[in-house]
Amino acid sequence: FMELSSRKGNTDIKPDSSSYNTVISSISPAVKKLYDSGGARRADKILARLEMGFLGGDESLRPDTIIYNQVIDFWAKAQSIHGHYLKARDVLDRQIAMYESGVRKCRPDVMSYTSVIAACASTYGSKKERRRAFDLAHKTFIESCRNKFSHPNDVTYGLMFKAVGRLLNKADEKDRYARTLFNLCCGDGCFGEMAFLRMKEAASPELLKELTNDCEYDGLPKEWRRKVVTPRRSSNASKKSKNMTDL
Repeated sequence: FMELSSRKGNTDIKPDSSSYNTVISSISPAVKKLYDSGGARRADKILARLEMGFLGGDESLRPDTIIYNQVIDFWAKAQSIHGHYLKARDVLDRQIAMYESGVRKCRPDVMSYTSVIAACASTYGSKKERRRAFDLAHKTFIESCRNKFSHPNDVTYGLMFKAVGRLLNKADEKDRYARTLFNLCCGDGCFGEMAFLRMKEAASPELLKELTNDCEYDGLPKEWRRKVVTPRRSSNASKKSKNMTDL
């Protein structure tokens, strides 16, 4: 309606980037409850219209990090749509291109990269499809590591451990990646509870015992989790934490 009115000459209600952001945010409840309802596709189309308007010269439609992250997250949740992880990565690639063209307010951050990894880690399908998803998760993780604004956090590592456990088939390859991730994760101080639980699913019992000295999470060195922020728990917080672990 706002776009139609604007085209008819009513500039008082012309949509700007905040308008698009609000519309995309309004899709969020549908995405969470109804993965097949097309919410991610609708949000992506709205973002594409915003991008087209901005590239066409409308400065009021300058996109930001928040709007890109929302759409990537929607695709990450659209697990029943074939190739949803490729769609998530496509949005990130558009975000990177926009940022590199000079739009500094849409700089990709850790959430941008982590949501793509989440999409990859939730992929189902054939061995070939899962391998393709893992390779994309690995590529995205490496890119994230190279930038101080998107450096992996405890959730990023947790989702990469999930990708190793769910997407790889050979035990020796799982152990090789799990060991590397563990060393990087502990070195970064990001070995949170989510990463620990996902590593238990990814690594062999022998490797797990070697790396953790057969300790449970609370018995591990605090230095390994020095950057992990543990919020004060309420019943709602506990529920949210469980949902994140289930990603």
